[in-house]
Amino acid sequence: MINPVRLHGKPANIARYYTVGDYYTKGAEEHSEWGGKIAAELGLEGKVDPQMFKELLAGKVGDQQLGRHRQNGEIEHHPGWDFAVNAPKSISIMALVMGDERILAAHERAVTSALNYLEEHATLRRRVDGEIIHETTGRFVVARFTEHASREQDPHLHTHAVIMNMTNREDGASMASLETRAMFAEQMVAGQIYRNDLARDVIEQGHEIEFDPRTGLWELAHFPKELLLGFSRRGEQINEHAKENGFSGQAERQRSFYATRGPKVKIGLDDLNRQWTDRSQPFRQFLESVAARAEEKERPPEVDPVTIGRAALFGIRQAETREAVNNRGRILRLGLASHVGDVRASDLLPQLEMHEERRKLLATRAPTGDQILTRGRTTRRTARLELALTQHLALSLDDARPITSSDRLLLALESAGLKPAQEQALVDVATSRDRVAGIHGVAGSGKSTLVRTLAEATESGTILLALAPTSSAAADLGRKANIESRTVASLLAGGGFGITDRHVLVVDEAGQLGNRQALRVLEISRATGARVLLLGDNKQTGAIEQGKAFWLLQKLGMPTAQLTEAIRQETKVMKAAVAQARAGDYAASLASLDKVVSGESADKLAKALVDEWTRLKPENRANTNILVLDNATRLIVNTQIREVLKREGVVAAEDTRLSVLTASGMTDEEKRNARFYSGGQVVTFGRDIAGAGIARETEYRVIGLGRDANGRQIVRLVDENGRIIRWDPRLGSARQVNVFNRDERDLAEGDRVQWRLANKDLQLKNAERGTVEKLDGPIATIRWDRDDRAQQVDLSVHKTWDHGYSETVYSAQSKTYDRVYVLAPVNSGLVNGQNYYTAITRAQYGVKLWTEDVKRLAQRLAQRSGEKTSSLEGLGRLDRDKHSQFSERHPDHLRQTREEQEKARQERRDSQLERQLDRRGQSNGSLADRLAGGARSIAEVLDRFLQSVLDRGGATDPHDAREAREDRASPAPSQQPEPSQGPER
Repeated sequence: MINPVRLHGKPANIARYYTVGDYYTKGAEEHSEWGGKIAAELGLEGKVDPQMFKELLAGKVGDQQLGRHRQNGEIEHHPGWDFAVNAPKSISIMALVMGDERILAAHERAVTSALNYLEEHATLRRRVDGEIIHETTGRFVVARFTEHASREQDPHLHTHAVIMNMTNREDGASMASLETRAMFAEQMVAGQIYRNDLARDVIEQGHEIEFDPRTGLWELAHFPKELLLGFSRRGEQINEHAKENGFSGQAERQRSFYATRGPKVKIGLDDLNRQWTDRSQPFRQFLESVAARAEEKERPPEVDPVTIGRAALFGIRQAETREAVNNRGRILRLGLASHVGDVRASDLLPQLEMHEERRKLLATRAPTGDQILTRGRTTRRTARLELALTQHLALSLDDARPITSSDRLLLALESAGLKPAQEQALVDVATSRDRVAGIHGVAGSGKSTLVRTLAEATESGTILLALAPTSSAAADLGRKANIESRTVASLLAGGGFGITDRHVLVVDEAGQLGNRQALRVLEISRATGARVLLLGDNKQTGAIEQGKAFWLLQKLGMPTAQLTEAIRQETKVMKAAVAQARAGDYAASLASLDKVVSGESADKLAKALVDEWTRLKPENRANTNILVLDNATRLIVNTQIREVLKREGVVAAEDTRLSVLTASGMTDEEKRNARFYSGGQVVTFGRDIAGAGIARETEYRVIGLGRDANGRQIVRLVDENGRIIRWDPRLGSARQVNVFNRDERDLAEGDRVQWRLANKDLQLKNAERGTVEKLDGPIATIRWDRDDRAQQVDLSVHKTWDHGYSETVYSAQSKTYDRVYVLAPVNSGLVNGQNYYTAITRAQYGVKLWTEDVKRLAQRLAQRSGEKTSSLEGLGRLDRDKHSQFSERHPDHLRQTREEQEKARQERRDSQLERQLDRRGQSNGSLADRLAGGARSIAEVLDRFLQSVLDRGGATDPHDAREAREDRASPAPSQQPEPSQGPER
């Protein structure tokens, strides 16, 4: 792991800290070394000279002095950064306690690999015509110091890589200050390069390792937990402090590091070695056996090229699961982490270069999203996927009848009470002949009201279907508009079965659609002729999966009506706060909230929020929702609220301890790889797998991994009867697999619960809330908020629930509350502009917010919008690939595609008619009845066809009707034009 820190203080003091030692006396065997291309230019090699080190920290290079001249004549120069590289604890023990020099040497080689990678990202910053330009130099100078102990006097092998604040373009060129933005962005990649190089080295020395493929962290195999903890007093201090304060992630844990540092105690390294020998005595036999086994073990074979290829391919596919554009470093890190001990960075980099040469990986040239993309890469597959959206738009133009007539629409508008902008938007989409259209509306602009009016205006036979990425959002729109609802996933899983050209697919919260989901919805629309109406807001929380399809479709020319006025907020200050957040003025937005409370830690912030909430009257509590940004914070808030409510007697004193299942968060790509499964997880399947003896909706517990007859890794499952199943996760669809972690929760009568996974048997949507009215063992009687329905639920069978006092912003999207309390820890990875805007727009009357530092929060929101990346945007193709330009470039392709589509639609209609006749024939006893029923069906079909012809312009001649169909049909293109590769920035 690499932890970068900006250095502060005088150069002399910094130099003394690293060269002499601070909390123990440095030993002669501790390594120091110059590194970097500039060090070679300056003739610096071997052990670090303290005097030269001090001069470089001060910015003095030969006759040049770096820094700013202050008014008092002093030179102000920032000395540099410390990129500390830390070895796994078991490695520290074997290298330092057992004195294994080979491991020490392996550590130094791995550090060199990591620093070489960081140096590739060294940058300088210059101004050209008033614009700041970042230029990659790939050159720095580093002084590295290897140390053997922690502040708590534990064995801790680590290297301080002090990178000086200087760089230049080439040998002999003048120096400039170093820009480390790209290096900080790549620190996790460099850390994984270190871990993989070190792991491969120690395996070649005869050791075995155990690693987590999701994090890339590892330790030597079979090390007792007590041994690792016994030599990790410093780490335990940091972990305990971080847990108490709700800190997660590297940046937050840095705060725990400094908060828990004890006073310096100077001691000699020889004394420390004696202490470590004494402390290791209970485990001495085990440690000696580890060393002996390593000596006896044969050298492993060279890395298999197939394994290298799989690691590279996993990195590419895993990266594109979440984002359309990624840094090449992220792809490298994911591939390395999934195959620790198998491959090094030097193995994978040629593979990635090969994918670029074959144009499976494309270099981006334009900014996209809000990430620092120093070496942005997208895949050809992702670019083609986004390009397919353009083709669908081109094929959807003038390809549908209006949703309703002008007369019916005017009649409905008379009593709807809509604002002028809403009326205009409704007229635009209802009278359009384009099969795909959108309504982009700010949060709370009344999009669901508009859909209800549209449903009232439609003629008999037109079917509006409410869809959304989440079941709660779909149900909410269906209830408000009084139309049938289902999730997008449900529609896609059925392949659009039952959908016809009489349907209007109204997709709410379209901003949460990933690229793949959006494309499949458009494919169903194309195949069936169903209209698609996308409702959403680009400023709200986006998709979990890759892409920002709703935004992209608008950029590519989708006909879109705009709703710019928010009508949800009922007060001037709330309207102002929302408008300011939408404009990106987060400091002003925060100032407009009812209350902003600052605190020291997430735990204390949660307590202050709970204290405020519990002071509310019961009726006000019900109308005040608590929103958090991540599940870790949600658990803290829920626990503290339960404690208060128990004291009040709202929740019964007697708890029942119950098992719950929480989502593992595994991606589809991880689900396909056995190595990502761990003992104790629970797996359920959406479909039967007859060959493996697996039944749908049955719980299977992971008991370990194994190998099949061909040596392929498989997952060993056990069912409730103890039957062991050997399952290969590569077989079947990952989307039909749910993986959970086991946990436990206390539940009592009076508790609020939230359902965490849609359940057909219980007729429950995801994120539904209710109150436990009675609890008899695991049998709970729950009254649900949505329909005031009381239901008995066996929680020993149905385990996907949790306490429901607070919820995440993602699950709250589409909902409205009187007031909202928001907990926003500044360093949470989910604190961004989109999530903040979504949170405050849930409230009608007021918002109160808790955070550590208001100023830092405003800065964080401005820096991190939360916006997803786009392949076409990154390639600089948005203007070129609008549907109008695409149509001009490929007229023959589109004409042929329309002809094929019309034929496919007619075959689909004929097939539906045959099935309808068969059903009627089976239900009617006599031949006469069957014929009469068939005649009626055919007459109805012909009536609908003739009416559609009249609606589309009165083309009664068969030849004219055929031409009209040819102009409007839209089959899927068989070949998609290739995206061009842009030059690398």
